[in-house]
Amino acid sequence: MKKPSEYFLNIVHGERVAKRQIDELIGICKAALFDGHIDQNEAEGILNWLNHHIECLDMWPANVLNDRLRKVLEDGVLDDQEERELLDLVMKIAKPDNQGAITPTSLPFTSPIPEIEFSSRTFCFTGVFEFGSREQCKQAVIKRGGVCLDGVTKKLHYLVIGSIGSEHWQHSTFGAKIAKAVEYVEKGAGLYIVSESHWISKLAE
Repeated sequence: MKKPSEYFLNIVHGERVAKRQIDELIGICKAALFDGHIDQNEAEGILNWLNHHIECLDMWPANVLNDRLRKVLEDGVLDDQEERELLDLVMKIAKPDNQGAITPTSLPFTSPIPEIEFSSRTFCFTGVFEFGSREQCKQAVIKRGGVCLDGVTKKLHYLVIGSIGSEHWQHSTFGAKIAKAVEYVEKGAGLYIVSESHWISKLAE
């Protein structure tokens, strides 16, 4: 049986190893962003790295990134949609400052928070979601009688913004949809911009 002092020393050592691995993972994510996209080879490379550095898999961001990579690479193909979502997640992890250009920015959510109806209502999803893939989000709406659109139009009722990395929306690949939705709102369109957490809270009703 290990002495208490040995036990705690092992815990401290394990935490230090995991922290070093997290720091290295953040560095890998920053390097992956140099060319402005995440291709399949890069995604597989990061997943392979995670497979060999298991001490950090219970910590953010390794836990979320590991889960997302396994899902998008499950069929052996990283499609365009999955690549965009993965890029947004890696941006969240790397937090590139770009000499101060990227800073947390308040999201233009509709205030007061609106009610969400599903039947015959149109939804568009943008960003990276804790709920799952964008396709899973769409299916949740369709099952409740709603309709999903791929883009922001005057006919859209709800734009739902994923919670992962959303504070960097002005500098992310999904910022254009949000900006367009804000433009429509300012022109009087009946469009609501809502958070993933608010949308999820209405799924069980």
